[in-house]
Amino acid sequence: MTIQSASKSRWLLWGALAAFSLFVVPVAEVAWAKDQGGSLAGFIYGKDMKTPVAGAVVKIRNVADKKELTSQPTDANGMYTIPGIPEGRYLLGVTAVEGNFDFDYALFVKGSDVGKLSVALAPGAGAPQASGEAATKKAGFFNTVAGRVLLITVVGVGVYLAFFTEKEASPIR
Repeated sequence: MTIQSASKSRWLLWGALAAFSLFVVPVAEVAWAKDQGGSLAGFIYGKDMKTPVAGAVVKIRNVADKKELTSQPTDANGMYTIPGIPEGRYLLGVTAVEGNFDFDYALFVKGSDVGKLSVALAPGAGAPQASGEAATKKAGFFNTVAGRVLLITVVGVGVYLAFFTEKEASPIR
């Protein structure tokens, strides 16, 4: 073996050991970085979905352990931030001068990521109505007399066709 080939194989050996150590030894960022949690940031807007709401407080509650985190009051631009959120599923609520607004959907905050969520404080279908407004709930079609008659007729025709019709006598059936 010549000196050049021994030198090449030594470099090849060191290169293979270095590549192997990258797979076995964790990267410094992953091994020593402490998970600071995720964060949530965004803007709060009024009913018109354009006007920023100052002084609103955004609250999130962990679905699993019911721990609640709150933001500082929003600034003049309606911006809020909640830092240091542990990874998990959360419910969102906003407290403003207009009242309390709770949202029916859950959001997932991923560890060490920044979630961006802007919200408009427009009352939805589940919001309490002002006094004097009558609650008018529209009945579904199958809760009306016509809907029930239609349903019974369709089921009756289906049963009749399935069980009471003559089948053709055929040697191949």
